[in-house]
Amino acid sequence: MQGAEARRPPYAAPDFHVKAVLGGAAMSLLLVWLVSGGLALAVYFTAINEYHLETALYYTGMLAVAAGGAVSARAAERRGWLHGGLAGLLYVLTGSVLGHLLFPGQPTPLAHLGPRMLLGFLLGALGGAAGMLF
Repeated sequence: MQGAEARRPPYAAPDFHVKAVLGGAAMSLLLVWLVSGGLALAVYFTAINEYHLETALYYTGMLAVAAGGAVSARAAERRGWLHGGLAGLLYVLTGSVLGHLLFPGQPTPLAHLGPRMLLGFLLGALGGAAGMLF
């Protein structure tokens, strides 16, 4: 008698995909890097003032987290909100560490990290849920 082994499908996809989360976070970082480079060129070649770019970069980062969550969810093909949320969380943590390493003179209070991590998870989860629908 074969028992439970006979009823198990020959291949069951794992519930959690680390590569999907890493890919989503990498996509978010790439999008922010590309937009930042484009904005830097705009400042250099036009009369745009760099002080007006902080808001644009903030909202670009938010959209990039949602897009990275969608990419993560599509790669995982299941539990889009979880994969997207973790990709957003990883993006926030990676961005915070890179910011601290690249700009050591800037104070980064830990009190700001908690709300950023929560927002990153929520935006990534929303992007992941949307990525599973479209």
